[in-house]
Amino acid sequence: MTDPEHEVKLSAFTLHERAVHVTVGDRLGALDAIELGGEILAVLTWLGNPEKALRRPEYVLPITDVPHQDLSADPAPPCKWAINFALPQSLFDGTASRQVRRQFGVRTGPDLTLPMKPMRH
Repeated sequence: MTDPEHEVKLSAFTLHERAVHVTVGDRLGALDAIELGGEILAVLTWLGNPEKALRRPEYVLPITDVPHQDLSADPAPPCKWAINFALPQSLFDGTASRQVRRQFGVRTGPDLTLPMKPMRH
């Protein structure tokens, strides 16, 4: 019998590639999203590890913290969610102040490591 106090619990997550429609400045784009524990986290930046071909979400934006809309219940549309206003470029290039990150609800990414996509040249 296992001791509940020492039981290891693993959280299942789903990676949705290019699933969040977003405007950054005056450009349109799509962000990856991680569905974890019933929450949708738009990945603002990834940390890469080229030696092991792995990546980790560095900063994420819970889409429930910003005005957004669900685009489709279909499990395979190009974008599943849309953020309804333009995000500042500073959230993506690492120059956002703590105050700006706090204003948008940005937080450090969950401790997940995912395979990197092969680069096409």
